[in-house]
Amino acid sequence: MDFDALVLGPCQTAFGESVQWFHGTSTSPVLVSCIFDNGWKPMDIEITDGLTPTHVVSSDARIGVQLSQFITAPAKGDHAIIRNQRWIVREVMPDSHGAADVLLNRADTEDEPVPQSTARQSGWSAPADY
Repeated sequence: MDFDALVLGPCQTAFGESVQWFHGTSTSPVLVSCIFDNGWKPMDIEITDGLTPTHVVSSDARIGVQLSQFITAPAKGDHAIIRNQRWIVREVMPDSHGAADVLLNRADTEDEPVPQSTARQSGWSAPADY
C-alpha cells in the first residue's frame, strides 16, 4: 500500500499550510506543506523536598511533515517560518510510514532576557565557577 499517496498526501492537502523551510544555514527557503500544532501539554515535575505535586503545563510546538516533500530530510537546527514566526527544529521523529513529527522552539526570541530576570537586565554575569 502506498501510504504516502493514500494517507499522508491527502492529510497535507486537507490540513497542511505553506511553510518556508531553511535547511541548516541555507538562506534560500524551500516551500513545503506542514500541519502545525502549538497545543498545551502537562509536564511531569519530580518533587524531592516533600512538597505536594505542582501542576505545570507548557506549549509544545510541533509540525507534522510528509518526508517525500523534502529533498534533504529535516534535521535538528533547521529553521522554518510558520505564520510569520521563525522556529528552529529541536528534534525530528520520523515514523515508519513516510512522515515525521518535528518538535520546534521559537527562534525569534532565543536571545531575549528571561522574563522577570533582574540578573540579565542589570548586566550581572555568573561567577566563573557557576
